[in-house]
Amino acid sequence: MNITLKKESGKPLYMSLYESISREIYTGGLRFGAKLTPRRELARELGISENTVDSAYKMLVDTGYVKSIVRQGYIVSFKGEVEGDSPWERGAPEQVVFSPNGIDTSKINRGAYAKILRDIAYNEGAHIFSYPEKGGEFALRQAIAKYLYSFRDIKCSPEQIIIGAGAEYMLLSLAAVFKGGRGIITENPCDAHFYRPLIDNNISVTTLPVNIGDFDFNALYRAAGSVLFAEPDARFPRGSAMDESERARLLDWADGKKGYIIENGADSGICYDRHRTLYSMDTNNRVIYLGSFARSFGPAMKISYMVLPYELMEMWKGTHAYYYSLAAVTEQLALAEFINRGYYTKHCRAMRLVYHEKKLFLSERLNNAGGGLIDTRLSCGSTYVTAECPIKTAEEIKALARRCGVKLLSMNSFNVYKKEHPIENDRLVIGCGDLTRGQIKDGVRLLELNLDY
Repeated sequence: MNITLKKESGKPLYMSLYESISREIYTGGLRFGAKLTPRRELARELGISENTVDSAYKMLVDTGYVKSIVRQGYIVSFKGEVEGDSPWERGAPEQVVFSPNGIDTSKINRGAYAKILRDIAYNEGAHIFSYPEKGGEFALRQAIAKYLYSFRDIKCSPEQIIIGAGAEYMLLSLAAVFKGGRGIITENPCDAHFYRPLIDNNISVTTLPVNIGDFDFNALYRAAGSVLFAEPDARFPRGSAMDESERARLLDWADGKKGYIIENGADSGICYDRHRTLYSMDTNNRVIYLGSFARSFGPAMKISYMVLPYELMEMWKGTHAYYYSLAAVTEQLALAEFINRGYYTKHCRAMRLVYHEKKLFLSERLNNAGGGLIDTRLSCGSTYVTAECPIKTAEEIKALARRCGVKLLSMNSFNVYKKEHPIENDRLVIGCGDLTRGQIKDGVRLLELNLDY
């Protein structure tokens, strides 16, 4: 075990030791099954007390990096990142995690939301403890319908809206309607939040060939399946919005195929640049709009919704006759009131500007780092930019970043077949949604000091 202990002012010694060992495990320096140096021996090597080593080892056990086995000692139980990227891992030991999934929750009007929750608990009576409505509380469906009409030009009735506990659940419930008759098509790379639940539940999914450029319409027409999962506002993780002509071509495909498009609008409320939705452009009832409050409001708000054409609405009711909405009644009613009083719209408008300014700041910092050798593109993705370094590959940059305590992802991190068909000319996907300006500066500084240009 090769551990170098840095004594940092203001940080307990056992914490520095824990971070050093956990980083070695996470990056593959200490492999799965390896035995840690005995406590007394490591204390002697590092010139520190055995109690300090004991505290660090116990913390490694508590966080799942190692396990203690009687008469064997401490054994590494975490497989590390050598097995591949973990795109949604948030417990990484790095000092700065540039996650494209991060959301800034510091700006939420907690006072207003808490008051609404309290009023509901006192005034709504026993109803809040009873069974929820199967399609979701009517008050929330009505509030969502008004919001969508005012701010997304989506004209629908509350009866077309289904409320559920999370976008993944909504997608699975929709896939059950199509099961047996229609396969689902998605781009690659894609958002693992949506791809993995489908695969894990044996839903037929066709991925288009690996592509980080313009949408591949030729591949779409060749693909088996008649339901396309699309993210026209950002095409995560590319961060490239479709223009109106491309959106029209998607609708032409759906009309000709007699199929459907699931339009994921989870980020639409916080994207700085606004575009017409496929749903508002559709004239033949071929688009299902999927929305979520987890990205626009906060990750703990596991309330999502979808807007269905009437034909599919009847099919959904038949398929889910015995299902109730899994979203809590209290949260649904509170969110409805939060929307009706204008707090939600005000929050989204504020966050669009916050994320846009963070991306500008991140892009400026990265472009100035290392003499400007990291080239960023201000994507339309709400909380991330994409970047590349002309003299190093994305994998090399990621590996070097890990060594200096920074976690980066690339488009290949979201490639369904990254081991068999890695992306050529891969680009970094650098998120800043949940980072402060100080954390962004620290992360870029660590990169600049340690990347060997």
